[in-house]
Amino acid sequence: MKKLQILFFIGILILSFKSQAQTKIKGVDVPASIDTEKGKLLLNGAGVRTKYIFDLYVGALYLKEKTKDPKSVINQDAPQAIRMYIISDKITNKKMEETIKEGFEKATKGNTAPYKAKIDQLMQAFKEEIHNKDVIDIMYLPGSGVKLYKNGKLKTQVEGLDFKKLLFTIWFGDEPADGDLKDRMLGR
Repeated sequence: MKKLQILFFIGILILSFKSQAQTKIKGVDVPASIDTEKGKLLLNGAGVRTKYIFDLYVGALYLKEKTKDPKSVINQDAPQAIRMYIISDKITNKKMEETIKEGFEKATKGNTAPYKAKIDQLMQAFKEEIHNKDVIDIMYLPGSGVKLYKNGKLKTQVEGLDFKKLLFTIWFGDEPADGDLKDRMLGR
């Protein structure tokens, strides 16, 4: 009976360590969960954003409840976060601005005018130089909108679920910036 209790205790310890485990991608430790003002978010999936032959960043999606459905990620009015770990010197603030603007063009099918003020507000966060090993968090919190953090410091906040849906369409829409990264962040 004593051996059975010890084995049970060891099993619980192993499971608790597994739940705290991190995923390692391209040398980046991606945590299994992150804390937000609205509670803990779980790692849904993570992968590498590649352009041509260059690995640019590790992208991770965090949700309250895991899903493989991109439309659910886009439309859900619940706490969510995309974390980008910059792993390349090829990313600059100018290139990030261009890439995100291209993403908005695709997401709106060329009609960015209704969102211009909000897009401009978000783009202000990319005026500061981006470096290898920077961490960018794009966090959506109901009632607060989209908050963009760079290395843990709040850079901008853009209100509205409509804007969050548009922004998350860049990664999870029908024409994502990187289809493989989309699949990885969706845990496919």
